[in-house]
Amino acid sequence: MMDKFFKIPILYDYYGEFLTTKQKQAIDFYYNLNYSLAEIGEKMGITRQGVRDILVRSEETLYNFDKKLKLVDKFEKINIIIDELLLDLTEVEGFVKEETGIRKINKIKSHLKDLLEEN
Repeated sequence: MMDKFFKIPILYDYYGEFLTTKQKQAIDFYYNLNYSLAEIGEKMGITRQGVRDILVRSEETLYNFDKKLKLVDKFEKINIIIDELLLDLTEVEGFVKEETGIRKINKIKSHLKDLLEEN
């Protein structure tokens, strides 16, 4: 399984809008800004234990959304498929002699690259 310090920020990107403001703030301080529990507690006006509780609940919420929706897995699969399609098109391009066919292939490749950038 992916390390929590890599996984939570990814899940946060997908499902962060479902968290409360305090949960978002705690996740951001801890995972993105690398603050300690004490530093977060000081900034948020709560105890270290309070911060830990918020983080645990937030992580559970993010994992539960991902378990149900599986958006991260879908995103990764789509990116793999697009990469494979780009490689296949590059291969096919070598067999196409007509300029019109080459232009069409390049247009398709451009659209696939745009999809990769959006994801």
